[in-house]
Amino acid sequence: TFRRPAANSPDLTVLGFYSDPRFRVLQAFLDPDSPPFVVCYDSSAGKHLVSVLLLATPQDIPSHTHISTPSHSRTRQTPVRVLSSSDPTPNNAHITPVPSIIQCVGPQAHAPRPSPVSIKGGCVAIKAGSGRSPFVSRVPTPQSGGTRMRSSKSLSPPHLARISPFSQTVNSQSWSTFYSEESLGQCYDALVPQRCLHLVWQEPGDPDYRSSFVPATSVFLTTDVLGKSYIAFLFTSQVWLLEYIRAQDGSYVCGSIHPLPALQAIPLEDLSMILILQQNNHLGLFTGTHKVSDVDMTPLLLGPSEYGEGTPGSVVKLRDTIDSSFSVVLSTGGMVRCSVPLLHRHPSVSLCVQALKLALPTDVFLAMVSSYYVSSHMLITSDLLLHFVQWMSSCVPLSSSQPHASNDSSSSNRKDCIRPVDLDAVPALKFFVMQHGQAMGHTQLEVTPSLGLAFLLQYACTILSVLHLVYEELKLSVLLTGDCESLAKLLHRYASWLGWSLYCDHYQRDFPSLYLTEYQVLDSGESSSMEGGVFTHTLFSHSTPPHIMAWLQKLLSRGKVEPFPVLLPVTRRTLQLIKVFALYSIPPHTMVPPLSDLVQFLGPLGAPLDKPFNQLQDKVTSPYERVILCLAEEEISLSELETFPVSLCLPIWDCVAHCHQNPPSSWPSNAYDIIGRNDIAKSLSSEVTKPTLKMECPHDQDDGMDIHMEVLGCRFPKDLRVNEVRRMLQSSKPVRVVVMQKPETSDHEFIEQQETHLLAICQRTMSLPVGRGMFTMATTQPLPTAALVIPKLNLTGRAPPRNATIGQDHIEKPSDMQQWPQFHNGVAAGLKITPCISEMDSTWIVFNRPISDQACNEYAGFLLALGLNGHLTKLSSFDIYEHLQEKHDLTVVSLLLGISAARVGTMSPTLTSLLALYLPPLLPHGSADMEISRVMQTAAMMGIGFLYSGSGHRRMVEVMLNEIACEPGPDLEQAKDRECYALCAGLSLGMIVLGQGRSSVALLDLNIEDRLCMLMNGGLRRQPCTTSAASSCGQSHLILEREVVNTHVTSPGAILALGLMYLKTNDSNIAAKLDVPATQFGLDFVRPDFLLLRALSHGLVMWDHVMPTQEWIHGHIPPFILENASGGGGGTDMTPGLDYQSLRQAYLSIVAGCCMAMGLRFVGTCNQAAFQCLLANMKMMLSLLSAAEQVGKVTLEMCLTTTLLGLSLVMCGSGDLAVIRIIRRLRTRMASAEVNYGSHMATHMALGLLFLGGGRYSMGRHNRAIAALVCSLYPVFPASSNDNRGHLQALRHLYVMAAEPRVLVARDARTTRVCPVEVCVTGLQGEVQIVTTPCLLPEWETIHKNHCPWWCVPDASHSRAAVYCSPVPLVSVVLPSPWQRCSVTGFYFQSKILAYRVSG
Repeated sequence: TFRRPAANSPDLTVLGFYSDPRFRVLQAFLDPDSPPFVVCYDSSAGKHLVSVLLLATPQDIPSHTHISTPSHSRTRQTPVRVLSSSDPTPNNAHITPVPSIIQCVGPQAHAPRPSPVSIKGGCVAIKAGSGRSPFVSRVPTPQSGGTRMRSSKSLSPPHLARISPFSQTVNSQSWSTFYSEESLGQCYDALVPQRCLHLVWQEPGDPDYRSSFVPATSVFLTTDVLGKSYIAFLFTSQVWLLEYIRAQDGSYVCGSIHPLPALQAIPLEDLSMILILQQNNHLGLFTGTHKVSDVDMTPLLLGPSEYGEGTPGSVVKLRDTIDSSFSVVLSTGGMVRCSVPLLHRHPSVSLCVQALKLALPTDVFLAMVSSYYVSSHMLITSDLLLHFVQWMSSCVPLSSSQPHASNDSSSSNRKDCIRPVDLDAVPALKFFVMQHGQAMGHTQLEVTPSLGLAFLLQYACTILSVLHLVYEELKLSVLLTGDCESLAKLLHRYASWLGWSLYCDHYQRDFPSLYLTEYQVLDSGESSSMEGGVFTHTLFSHSTPPHIMAWLQKLLSRGKVEPFPVLLPVTRRTLQLIKVFALYSIPPHTMVPPLSDLVQFLGPLGAPLDKPFNQLQDKVTSPYERVILCLAEEEISLSELETFPVSLCLPIWDCVAHCHQNPPSSWPSNAYDIIGRNDIAKSLSSEVTKPTLKMECPHDQDDGMDIHMEVLGCRFPKDLRVNEVRRMLQSSKPVRVVVMQKPETSDHEFIEQQETHLLAICQRTMSLPVGRGMFTMATTQPLPTAALVIPKLNLTGRAPPRNATIGQDHIEKPSDMQQWPQFHNGVAAGLKITPCISEMDSTWIVFNRPISDQACNEYAGFLLALGLNGHLTKLSSFDIYEHLQEKHDLTVVSLLLGISAARVGTMSPTLTSLLALYLPPLLPHGSADMEISRVMQTAAMMGIGFLYSGSGHRRMVEVMLNEIACEPGPDLEQAKDRECYALCAGLSLGMIVLGQGRSSVALLDLNIEDRLCMLMNGGLRRQPCTTSAASSCGQSHLILEREVVNTHVTSPGAILALGLMYLKTNDSNIAAKLDVPATQFGLDFVRPDFLLLRALSHGLVMWDHVMPTQEWIHGHIPPFILENASGGGGGTDMTPGLDYQSLRQAYLSIVAGCCMAMGLRFVGTCNQAAFQCLLANMKMMLSLLSAAEQVGKVTLEMCLTTTLLGLSLVMCGSGDLAVIRIIRRLRTRMASAEVNYGSHMATHMALGLLFLGGGRYSMGRHNRAIAALVCSLYPVFPASSNDNRGHLQALRHLYVMAAEPRVLVARDARTTRVCPVEVCVTGLQGEVQIVTTPCLLPEWETIHKNHCPWWCVPDASHSRAAVYCSPVPLVSVVLPSPWQRCSVTGFYFQSKILAYRVSG
C-alpha cells in the first residue's frame, strides 16, 4: 500500500496497491538484530530507495476492502495525479520528493491487481511518509498544475468483468491511468496488508551523488568504531556510505552520502570495519569513512605456486564474509580464506578503548585507534594488556633528554606485518600494513611517522582522568583485579609527568613498587601550553583522585560524600554499587537522596534516567528489599554477584539473608532468583511449564510404551525392573518359537507343530494390551495435528536359527480370535492420552477414524479409552450418530460405555434415551422389535449403572432386579451369554444403590435384600415387580428352567449387587447372609467360584472389620473345611463320605475371596502386614501347582490369579520386586486348558497395577472406585480371546475410574530436574512414614492436615499441605489448573502442588 496525504484535503488520502517491475528489491534486512530496511531501485527514475518494514497500522489499512466491477462509464473514473521526481517540492526545499509507486494500468492490462510481498503469510504494503519520516512529499492538486499525466484507453465493462484481481501486470512503459480510492473500492476484493513499507530515504538528484542510473551490485549494513551506522551501496567504481540514526520515537532518519572509491567492499562485523578493494589491487581497512590501514597485496599476487601458477595476478572479488573472516578470489582461479585480527581482544583493553572513545575528540580517537591497531599486531606477544600499556606510555618522555620520544618512531620507514588466521589450511597469507591516519572527505589530525604518538600529550589530563575511572572499575571485578597493576604503571607515569602528586600517591599506596620508579615531571612552560587542551585538571568535581572503596566506606558510615564521577557505560559496576550502598546505608522510612547528589556523570551520554531509583525508595521502606529490587532493576544475576569482591558483597548477602525467608509476592521474577527463591518465581508465573511426557527410549518406538522415564528412573535407580516390564508387555515384535523337529516328523507336520506352539504363545500375546494400558495410562500428550499411533498386535513368530517367519496358515483357529485383543490394543493406545489436554475436540477424534474395516476394532477400543479419560464428551451428537449407524458391535459398546463413564452419576435424560434404544426393558410396550446383540444390551445395562451411580433411582432398580432373573427367551440370541448379562445387571444394580444399604426409604418396599438372597441361594421365580417395561424375558424352546431360579446364572450378579449395596455399612445381618455354608450338605449346592464371590462381598460389607492377618481369613472358613482341607492324600486318617477335593476347592476359593477383599481394603496403601499375609497365601497356592490334580486345575488357577490381583492391589504403583518375580514365573507357563487367555490377562493386569500410569498413579478407596475395581477385576476371566460368557471383556478397563495421580515429585528450582528428598508423612492416627521422593502418597483423606506458620502464596485458603520435610522448610502452593505440573522445586500431588522446598 502506498499512502500520501492529498494536497486538497488533509483528511483524504490517495490509496492504491502496486505491482510494478520498475521497482527492484536489492536487499531486505529481516534479521531480528538489524533494522528492518528494504532497499529498492527505481529503474525508471534511476534512484535508490530505502524503506522500513513495519506492522501495518490502522491508517495503513485501506478503508474499502470489497471491490466490484463498475457499471458506470469510464468517464466516471477519477484519475489520480501522482508527483513525479521532477515536480517541485513545496514547503521544504531540502526534502527529496518521493516518486510514484502506484501501479499503472496500461492498455494491455486488464485490471490493477494487488501483488503484496509475502512475509510470513501476510501482505506487505508500501507507505511513503505519513508523518513518520521527514522525507515526506506533498501531492499537488490537479488544478494547481504539475506534471501532466498520460491517459490510455479505458476498458469496457464487459472486458473488465472478466478480469482476475491477480492477473499479470503490464510493462511499465505503457500508457498509464490511475484510479482513485473511490474507483478502486468498487472493483475487486483487496488484500488487507499486514506489513507496511515506510519510505525513509531516496537517492538525491545532485549530479555529484548519482549512481549513473545503475543499481547497486551489493547492499550491506556496517558500523564504525565510534558506533555510527551506515547503509553501504557498492557500485562498479565506488561505495556509498549512507549514515542513519534511530530517533527516540523508533523512526529512522538518514543523513548524507559519503562516497569512497572501491571496486569491491565487504563488512567485517567483529572489527566494525570495511575491507575495500581499490585500484591497482590495493586493499584498505576503513572504519566508517576513516581509513585505518593499507594492505599490501604483493605476497598474494606474486606468491608461490599454491596461490596460482606463480604468475602475476589480481584480486577479482571479496566474498563470503563472516565476522572477521572472508574469501579472496584471484584472477588465476584460486581462492584463499583469510581472517583479519581483532581490534582489542582483552576485556581490560576494551574498557580503556571505550573510555577513550567517550573522552577524546573524534579525529584524535580515530588516529589513535589506527595507530594502535597497527602496532598491536606488529609484535608477537601474549599479554595484550601489557602491550597496550607500553604503547600508551610511549608518548610520555622518560627523561628531559628525550622530550617526546616515541617507541614506534622507528617504524615509520618499515612495513608492519599482520598475520591473519588461514581458515582453509593454505599457506599463511601475510598482510603488510602501512600506518595511515588521513580520513577521506574530512579534515582531521594527520598522524605522520615523524610525530608518532606525541599528539596525545595535549590530552594527557583527559587520558589520565578517564583511565583512572577504568582503574577503579577493575577493582570491582575479581576477574579483572589482576590487571590493575599494569594499568597503575601507566597511570603513575602520566601522573608523574603531569605533576599530580595525589594521584601518584594513590597508585603507590596500591602498589608500593611504584615508589622506586621515577619519571620526568612537566615543567612550567609545558604546563602552560597544556592549558588549552580539551580537558583540564578540573575534570572531576573534587581534586583528590576518586577512590571507590573509600567512597563506599564513607557512605556506609553515613558521612558526607562528594558525587563520584561515572563514565557510562564503561563504569557500569561503579554506578550499580553506588546505588546498592546508598539504599543499604539509609535507615528504614528515610528518603534516599537523589541520584544526582551521589554521582557525577561524565561523557557524552550524560546522566541516565533515575526514575526507577526514585520510585524504589517511595514504594519500599525496608532497606533490604530496596537493595534486592535495585539489583533486579540493574539485572544483576547471582553468577554476576559472585564476580564482585567479597568485602563489597557482604551487605548484599545480608539483604539476601533478610529477604530469603519471607519475600513479598509482588516482586519481579529475577528478584526471587537473586535471593535463591526462583521456585516462588515459577509458581507465581502465569506461564506454567508443562512437563514433556514423551521421551526417547532405548526400545523401539512402536511398542506403545514410549513414556517419560524420569520419574521411574529416579524411583528405581538400582535395577532394570522397568526394562523388564517393558519386555514382558511388548506385543509388537514377533515371538520366538522354539520347537525341535524329531527325525520321524515330516516337514508338513513340523510346520503344524510350530504353528500350534505359536497359537499357544499367542494366547499370552493377545492378553498383553490390557496390562500395557495400565502401564502407559496418562503418559502422552498427542499433537492435535497428528493421528494417534496404535502399536501393532503382532501374532507371528520367528524360528531360530534363521529367524524364519511363522504364521498360522496351516492350523484351524477361530475366525474372530483377534477381535477383542485388537479392541484391548486400541484401549491401551487411547489410555495413554492424559485427561488434561484441552485441544482435543470432535474433529480430532473423527480424524483418527480408520478408513479400512480391519482397524475398526482398535478404533472402537480407542473410543472407550476416550470415554474413560473424559474426552468422549467432546464428540458431537452428529458424530455419535454416524458411529452408531455403522452397527459395529464393538463400536456401539465403546460409545455406550464410554459416554456413560464420562458422565457418571449425572442421570442425563438424553443419554438415558440413547441407552434405552439398546436395552429392551427400558422401551415402552408395543415397541418394534430391534435386532440388538446381547453384547450391546450388556453394555447399555452397565451404562445405566454408571449414569445413575449412587442415585437410588427406583425405576432403574426395578429394571435391574428383573433382568438378573431374566429367562432365556425364545430367541437363541437371548440365551447367549446369559451369565454375563445377569452379572452386569447385578453390577449395575449395585452401582445404582452403591453404599446406601437401608438408608433409601423409597426402595424399602421392593425388598431388595430378600430378592437378592433368593437369586443367590435359589428358589421359586417371582413375577416382575413392575409391568411398565417390556421385559426381554420369555420362555425358551431350548432351555427348560421352569419356575426355579437358575442360580448358576443369577448368583454372581446377586452376590455382588448385595455387596455393593451394603458397601462399607458394616451390617452384620447382611454379612451373615453372605457367609459360607457351615455344613457339607450346604456346601454341595454352592460352586467354588460362588464361595469366592461370597467371601469378597462379605469383606465389602464388613469393610472396617477386614484385618491384614491370617486369622481374619481363617475366620471366614468353616471349621470342618479347615480340619479336612489338608487331608485326602490317601492316608488312614481319611473320613468316609467326605469329598476332599471339594473341601480343598472351597478352602482355596474362600481364601482367594478374602485375599481379594483384603486387596480392595488396603488398595494402594503398601500395607506391609497385608502384603506379608497375601504373599504367604500366594506362596501356598504356588506350592500346590505340583499337585493341581488333587485340588482341581481350573479352581486352583482361578484362586491363584485372584490372590495375585489382590497382592498387586495392595502394592499398586510400588513396582515391588517380589510380585514381579511371581508374575514372571506365572507368565512363562504355556497355554493349556487351565492356563488360558484369561489367566495370562489376569497376570498382566497384576503387572500393570504395579506400574500404574508409569509409576505415577494408584487406586482410590472411595465407593465408586471400589465398585469400578470389582467390575474390572471380576475373578472369572475368559477362557479364550472371544469369550464373553461370564464377563464382558470391555469392563476390564474400568479400573481407570478408580485411578488417582498420587506421585510426589521434588524438582530442583534451578534445573527443574527430579531430585531425591526425604519426606515425613503424618497420618490421621499419628503414624509417621518417611519416604524419599519421587514416591506415591497415600490417600489425601488419610493425611494429617497441619496448620504450621508456613509462608504461603497469595491463594493460601487452599493450603492443605500435610507433608513435613526436615530440616528444609516447606511452603504450600496451589497449582493454577489440574494436571499442570510446574517446573518448580515442589511436591506434586494429584492436581495441586502440595509443598516445595526452599532452594538455597
